[in-house]
Amino acid sequence: MKNSILITMCIAAAAAVSCYKEAPLTPDEDAPLYIIEDSDDPAQHYIYGLWESTGVYTLYEFNDVDYLWDVSSTSSNRLTLMDKAVLGDAVDYARTVLFDNYDDDFKKKYFPMKVFLADSVNHEYESEPFIDRVCGYGRSYLAIGKLREDAFPKSAEELLAAKGQINGMLWGQFIYRNSLITIPDGFFSPGNEYYRQSASSSDQRDDPAYVKGLGFWSYDETNLASDYMFPDMAGDVSDFVEMITSHTADEMKAEMEGYETLLVKYNILIEAVKDACGVDLQAIGDNKPIE
Repeated sequence: MKNSILITMCIAAAAAVSCYKEAPLTPDEDAPLYIIEDSDDPAQHYIYGLWESTGVYTLYEFNDVDYLWDVSSTSSNRLTLMDKAVLGDAVDYARTVLFDNYDDDFKKKYFPMKVFLADSVNHEYESEPFIDRVCGYGRSYLAIGKLREDAFPKSAEELLAAKGQINGMLWGQFIYRNSLITIPDGFFSPGNEYYRQSASSSDQRDDPAYVKGLGFWSYDETNLASDYMFPDMAGDVSDFVEMITSHTADEMKAEMEGYETLLVKYNILIEAVKDACGVDLQAIGDNKPIE
């Protein structure tokens, strides 16, 4: 059966070398990076409709070049192709945890160009917590992993956790890191002296109340220098959105009780996102997935 996604590489052609110095060949700037074809298959039809209405490429057939080249550097991610037999489940899952939480106008403006659907999302560091991750990111993409029969999040608890991680990564590591929205300084000012700093010398470092009291949800688990490294600013945004989109308003209230700095940052972020793009992050958290 003909593949529904035919990947075409847009490579700038060099000038023809001849004594006549012919004019250089140039690529068609309007040509798509990938060709997405419609299909009677519901999953492929959704992928086509999403691309047609938003310009977002949802890719399950790809090669290393598609994600390793990261605009100005080489990505540290390593993606494994998923079995096409799980495409239907993979698209349903991606819709639940990501796509269906935003309208098309938002996706046009704030989504990455590419969303990869992968069997596994790994890192060049082949150890926990870098292997078989729920998601990963690059300058122009998000990658959703664990899309195989034995790893799909299935329970409501697993879906909520995955939803939080994926949306946290979208907002912190893509939208904020790429300066697509502005978040007021008031959100960051409580953590200015802690960002990317280690708490290893603190005798309270293992107490969750210590971290929350400073206005953070957790340490940066992916930092190789220390297990007790505070996140950077993008990571701080990611952590807040992860919590918000995986908890209801009442649950967030309970989580923040007694932690004034968390509450202040929460309110600033909720209002900043509403003002910037009309999205109510807490409404995403209130909309819990059904098993």
